[in-house]
Amino acid sequence: MVMNFTDCREKYGGRYRIEQLVRMGKLYKVGIGLYSDTPECSEIEMLMARYPKAVVTLQSAYYYYDLSDSIPEMVHLATDRNASKIYDERIVQHFMPVGTIEIGVVSGKLGGDNVARIFDKERLLIETARNKTKLPYDLYKEVIESFRRIRNELYPAKLTDYLEIFPKKDSLLRTIESEVF
Repeated sequence: MVMNFTDCREKYGGRYRIEQLVRMGKLYKVGIGLYSDTPECSEIEMLMARYPKAVVTLQSAYYYYDLSDSIPEMVHLATDRNASKIYDERIVQHFMPVGTIEIGVVSGKLGGDNVARIFDKERLLIETARNKTKLPYDLYKEVIESFRRIRNELYPAKLTDYLEIFPKKDSLLRTIESEVF
């Protein structure tokens, strides 16, 4: 499990104790301000420890939910509109409207034991409709086709509850109804 320095300090004590555990080989420094209890960890684990309020979305979430076969070159993370800009070449940051970042967030296992915050499928469908013109056309069609295949697994009541919070909810609902249901 990857922890940032603050979490590590709460769990093990002060800086001296953390450095002592690193020297003893019981804790590993895997990045600037990041520590792990195993010598190797995934990139998504490190990114989620560095940005604990971010949520995996769009291309990265499509891949993890098996809605798309294309492996994303970068990790797509959603943050609140008021969040600071993330300056990391491995990340594509998507700013969400104020008050919508926590809607539909679940903890998901990504690539084995890696647990991360990710949007559920209903929220991901809304994000797909919101970003229809920004996504590559082939990817959009592939994802919409995947959503059509799993439409019986989606909860329409949850979808309509989520949509109530978003601006332009009527046009989003029309897009979702016409293309998926």
